[in-house]
Amino acid sequence: MRAYVAALALLLPLAACSGTDPAPSTTPASTPASTAPTAADPVWNPCTDLTAAPVARALGAGVTKETGTVDTPRCAFLPAAKDGPTLNVTYAWYDGGFEKAWAGMGQIDGRVSDVDIAGADNARLVVNARRKVVLVTGFVKTGGLIETVNAIQLAPYDRAALVAAATDVMTTLSRHAPATAPTSGPTTAP
Repeated sequence: MRAYVAALALLLPLAACSGTDPAPSTTPASTPASTAPTAADPVWNPCTDLTAAPVARALGAGVTKETGTVDTPRCAFLPAAKDGPTLNVTYAWYDGGFEKAWAGMGQIDGRVSDVDIAGADNARLVVNARRKVVLVTGFVKTGGLIETVNAIQLAPYDRAALVAAATDVMTTLSRHAPATAPTSGPTTAP
């Protein structure tokens, strides 16, 4: 539950952002210097196969895409209008299996359901709809890669659109998931 709450807490400030993209993060990458990517060896980013237009259509609201930097990859779709929906993707290479990763999160707050995502080994959605906010988190495992889609919108919100957007993004992520971890760069993305 802590990981779920922490991930969603990071998204809350983004839900109130305007359409201007924030400056790229200056947080140091979690990559050891010996495996830091070079310009000729880019870090894999799940955002590579996602574009703003289909995400915006699924959300029913305009978004702008933020990919961060080579040193600090990011995959976020920020609201084009104040209080619009926000969606981001994080990932981790994990060889312990989906159920073990899931159990490690502890108690999850929200409605949990398994979903069928083409090409995925496992996929699960957590929907937590409250009076003032709806939070949707999707987990999709393809091989040793677990990708997490977090979506949030303040009231008035469209719960169904947020669930559909998270599911659409999970499907795209599964379809384009690399078979093995990159040889350089981070093995997790914040």
